[in-house]
Amino acid sequence: MKYIKLMAFIFLFLSTGFAAAAKAPAAPAADRTVKITKIAGTVQLMKDGAVFMTIKPGDAIPVDLDSNVTFHVVDGTIEVEAGGMKINGVSGSEFKPTFSNGSMTVSSQGSGSVEVKSASGYSVVMPSGSEVKMTNTGTTMDVEVQKGRAVVSDPAGGGTRIVNTGETASVPSAPAVVVQTETPKEAPKAEPTEEAAVDDQSGNSADPTVYVPETGVIVTQEATEASEVSGSTP
Repeated sequence: MKYIKLMAFIFLFLSTGFAAAAKAPAAPAADRTVKITKIAGTVQLMKDGAVFMTIKPGDAIPVDLDSNVTFHVVDGTIEVEAGGMKINGVSGSEFKPTFSNGSMTVSSQGSGSVEVKSASGYSVVMPSGSEVKMTNTGTTMDVEVQKGRAVVSDPAGGGTRIVNTGETASVPSAPAVVVQTETPKEAPKAEPTEEAAVDDQSGNSADPTVYVPETGVIVTQEATEASEVSGSTP
């Protein structure tokens, strides 16, 4: 009997644990994909401090890359997609994206600055010697500066703010939804009533033309009569 009760207790405990785990919200999965999307010029791919590939104009661009790769732009520009974001480097830039616990950390080690752009269009510019950790919470992207500093800007290039070591800034992780509003329709024009039409016909119109009424007096006849009367007067 004791054995049965013990087994029932263990089964109840395990069932409760499984149910709690099922109810716990899942954290956003980290996108560990690293892919070169644009390149112009000469770029070196390094690992553990050593160059293992140099890409020049006309060379084939590798599709699948290890997440532990450092990109050094000798000259030109490069765009890399990593962690659902785009990393842009210019001549002299040297950067490395790494992943840990659902976050992506980008370190800028070269002489040129590095720009990381989120899916919402917000950009994080990192000068040389900076290290920034970016975590997608589902609704926002938390930008934590672990070393150096970063400049965060909105999609229009405004709202610029400087985030220093130990500080965190939050930006939207997805583009804002634009709600289109319907243009209000014009109210139908009211038709003139019979009373208004009668008023218009009775002479209360807005026509500014002045009409001279006709007369039965002929102008030449009136002038002749006036001269005869004045001549017969002594």
